[in-house]
Amino acid sequence: MKKSDFPLKRLDDFAARIDSELKDNPFKRSPFGLSREGECISPWEMSIRRIGLLKATGGANFFRKDEFTMITVPPTDSGIPPLSSEGLFGWTGKINEFVAEMAVWWAFEIISDSEAKEFLQAHRPSVIFSYSDMNGPGEVTVKYNGEFWVFE
Repeated sequence: MKKSDFPLKRLDDFAARIDSELKDNPFKRSPFGLSREGECISPWEMSIRRIGLLKATGGANFFRKDEFTMITVPPTDSGIPPLSSEGLFGWTGKINEFVAEMAVWWAFEIISDSEAKEFLQAHRPSVIFSYSDMNGPGEVTVKYNGEFWVFE
């Protein structure tokens, strides 16, 4: 996917469109979707998986179902840095708003819904997703706009 595929719009709207397209073409693979299934993996496991993907396919993920996404949570615009793992996580599921918010919970060690809501409103964090799809490596940045996650 190219940068032009990600206009300023809601992340879950884009993920829903991708889910719809995947139903029509079982051979198409995408890291985006509305599924909340997946697990957080360690930076060490991410490195091993990335080496295997690069060695096997040159970075493109054609038919592999063992996809993963590297998630980076940078400091907020208000200057608050992530508290855990330098804001670096691996995720074995799809990219969507649920995962963006969970990454913020992990990075800033948020423990309640009320704390999360307050943090998102006050600091409007960003999340960077690095992935491999049929076109090779890709990366998108999403930002909380006060109501939902949008592409930057």
